[in-house]
This record gives sequence, C-alpha cells and structure tokens, in this order.
Amino acid sequence: MKKGRIICVGNRLLSADAVGMLVFDELRSRSLNKDIDLVEGGLGGLDLLPWFEGCSRIALVDRVVGFCPPDTVLRLELADMLTFCRQGYSHSGGLLYLLNSLPNLGLDPMPVVCLIGIEGAGSPQTVRKAAELALDFVLNT
Repeated sequence: MKKGRIICVGNRLLSADAVGMLVFDELRSRSLNKDIDLVEGGLGGLDLLPWFEGCSRIALVDRVVGFCPPDTVLRLELADMLTFCRQGYSHSGGLLYLLNSLPNLGLDPMPVVCLIGIEGAGSPQTVRKAAELALDFVLNT
C-alpha cells in the first residue's frame, strides 16, 4: 500500500483553472519519494474514486474561489471541505459529491484527505508552496 497520493485537478485549457496542473508539473519535475503517487486528475470528478483506494493519505490540489486573498495557499481537512466548500469551492459538482461519499464507501483503510487550495491563477512561488504543502501532508502522519 502506498503511503500517500497527490491528486492535482484542474483544466489546462483554461488558465484561470490550470493551477492544479501547474503544481502537478512542479511535482513531476522533482524526484519524489517512492511511497508517493502523483496523479494528474484533470476534471475527473467521480472518475477519481479509484485513486482513493490503496493509500493512507491523499492531498487534492486545486484552485479555490472566495476563501482568501489572491495568490494565497490554504489547507483544508476533509471535514472543513465538506462544511465550507458548499459556499466557495468552484468544483462543487463531481468532486464534492465524491468527497461527501467517501465515508460511506467502505474504504479500508479510509485515507486521510486534505485539499491544498490555491486562490487565483498562482504565481511560481505559490505553485512551489502548494507543492511543498502537498508533499508535507502525504509524508507526515
């Protein structure tokens, strides 16, 4: 079983929503620990479900809207996402449905999940900071 997985989501074709893909590119350029899977989630939504199996920690990386000033990185735990995302998270369709469903899917073990959210398009510094936060989350128990 893998220790951690980083799933970067977003749309490369829409610059306002490409920041997750920029973090994916940043992480892909590094030599990652063999216990980490890096996934380009794109606009997967519910299709990302298989990636929630077989690991203990998952960091989702995506753009957020309305949480903090532009060019800011934040970390939300799963419980926070389910509470706050109804109000401000821009991918409220399939991904939020997936996150709401996780506790009822019988995953064994149930992974610890967080969202590394980037407000705005993301400067190079913000992208690097988000990459570091995602790595720190999946490597530290």
